[in-house]
Amino acid sequence: LAGIVSATAPLPRELAAEAEARWHTELREVFGSTETCVIARRRTAREEAWTLLPGVRLAPQPDGTLVQAAHLPQPMLLADLVELQADGRFHLRGRQADLLEIAGKRASLGDLTRRLLAVPGVEDGVVLQLDACRGDGIGRIAALAVAPGLAAPAIIDALRGSVDPVFLPRRLRLLPGLPRNATGKLCREELLALLDAPAPARSSAMPEAGGDAP
Repeated sequence: LAGIVSATAPLPRELAAEAEARWHTELREVFGSTETCVIARRRTAREEAWTLLPGVRLAPQPDGTLVQAAHLPQPMLLADLVELQADGRFHLRGRQADLLEIAGKRASLGDLTRRLLAVPGVEDGVVLQLDACRGDGIGRIAALAVAPGLAAPAIIDALRGSVDPVFLPRRLRLLPGLPRNATGKLCREELLALLDAPAPARSSAMPEAGGDAP
């Protein structure tokens, strides 16, 4: 292989390094959108910051990031939040819709999902915030995970070492798979439906097919 290109969703650094080692080539990750085309790149195995393509400028906004480039007829607003460095590179900090604030503390759904996926035995997963309750106006945290052989309480216990207690999932549902579309993305409505669906029957192949953690 001359090289590997990754797009669509942020690639974990460990996976990028594994791919480079296995196929003896470099992996380049590209960042952009339908409205802006590709605007930045990085070699994920070696760096976390993104490098802008020539002629592209970013202007952070309260609700996203304004992109200016010669190929764009006018500046375009992305929902992604970025943190600019002095050298012109930037870090992604999630999206406004992904940011959480509970009990005066802040976190992001993207970071919580990465911590869930880092639990040994978790093959796939996602963390989401439920709609706000009428009583306190705070949306509780929930999660779905694919983790054959693991029980939901064991995953919660593993998360306690890296996640603030206020952001631990109040509900964690174990499933045989997540409903990703052709580009690997998940639909919130489908995830909510899975959280409320009856637990599937257990089988010898899947000792803990579904369940909730308190």
